[in-house]
Amino acid sequence: MKKIVTMIIVASSLGFSLTSQATENCPALNKIAGASGVFRADGINGEWRGVLQGIIAEKAALQSFEMVLAIQESQTAPSKFQHCTYLVDDDKTLDMKFVLKNENEREFTIQTVGNLWKKEDGPFGLIYDACEKTAPENCIFTVDH
Repeated sequence: MKKIVTMIIVASSLGFSLTSQATENCPALNKIAGASGVFRADGINGEWRGVLQGIIAEKAALQSFEMVLAIQESQTAPSKFQHCTYLVDDDKTLDMKFVLKNENEREFTIQTVGNLWKKEDGPFGLIYDACEKTAPENCIFTVDH
């Protein structure tokens, strides 16, 4: 009987752990809506938001996906999501941040999924996790709450 109870507890804990993660990816260009330099797109567990800086044409056009960036403070530290970057018109970049549905959770960590993410040394001992030279939908990560 104790074995069954223990197995149920372990299974419940594992199920809770798995439901606390949501898989996300940078939004495809055709999923991003924009007006007057303000852009947004729906995510699975939140919303993507970005504001174009500088002088803005009335109808700025997204041209391409550039990259997504997460940073780690050390090899053992969790990755903190930074932004997805898109080229707008021919000379501007747009960084889109991900905002969880529960906006009180401003900071969250991620786990990269797949082999398209590459680790690079950054300044001040930071480690960059970058996904680039692919479609934004291929840059997959899970959100840890």
